[in-house]
Amino acid sequence: MNKKKKTVWIIVLIVCALIIVVGATLLIRSQLASETVRREDVTPATADEATVPSEETTAQAPTEKPLIDRSFGYKLADPGDLNVDFAELKSINTDIYAWIYIPNTNVDYPVLRGAADKDDFFYLDHNMYRQYQFAGSVYSELKNNPDMHDPVTVLYGHNMRDGSMFATLHQFSKADFFDDNTTAFVLTEDKIFTYLIYAAYTFDDRHILNSYDFNNAESFQEYLDSTLKPRSLDFNVRENVELTTENRILTLSTCTESSGTRFLVQGVLVDEHER
Repeated sequence: MNKKKKTVWIIVLIVCALIIVVGATLLIRSQLASETVRREDVTPATADEATVPSEETTAQAPTEKPLIDRSFGYKLADPGDLNVDFAELKSINTDIYAWIYIPNTNVDYPVLRGAADKDDFFYLDHNMYRQYQFAGSVYSELKNNPDMHDPVTVLYGHNMRDGSMFATLHQFSKADFFDDNTTAFVLTEDKIFTYLIYAAYTFDDRHILNSYDFNNAESFQEYLDSTLKPRSLDFNVRENVELTTENRILTLSTCTESSGTRFLVQGVLVDEHER
């Protein structure tokens, strides 16, 4: 073999050796990297990593129960753009302290409460202008505080033949209407109160606020239980509603065709928030 050929073969061998060394090095690095990834995948999280939620999870966590959970699973109506100018109303009559609105009925009226120098029945036959009118007003008695926080607040309204005042409350005696209409709203100067209408039935004409001691827990609970199982041939009650002495009840009372009975529509307070 001449000297020139010998040199070429040496170069070829050196190149082959370099290729083998580089290939082996890359193979070893690849295996080590793969092994590292697998180890990272199965490495257990530290205590802090395991218990502290991510920023995204924290941001998405609910801050309070949805309203429907506090409403025993029933869907409530939306008050929409319901608004009342109490400054204007009080310029007419300072006895106006609230406004009641029930969707799909004619109940959309101011609520009045007589001053201490008037008897409880003044607004039975007087309108919001303090003028005599047979239809009267929607009103509450002095026994109820105007903050809507009493155990039971009773509002009274006439059953007018023209469908005004509380006449359309009688629609709640029909099962289909009762099923489809769940909500009553009461607005005061600074708050909106939302009630789930849970019962509607014919009752005797006893004076509710004088007949029960709502400051006594046992007596109040007995009354609440009786509204869920009214002793009436004419009633609708929502299923799965459970009431305790922590609840606040709105009772709407109107006349029937019988002088000895009243038709009651009752709601339980499920939401109260600032206007």
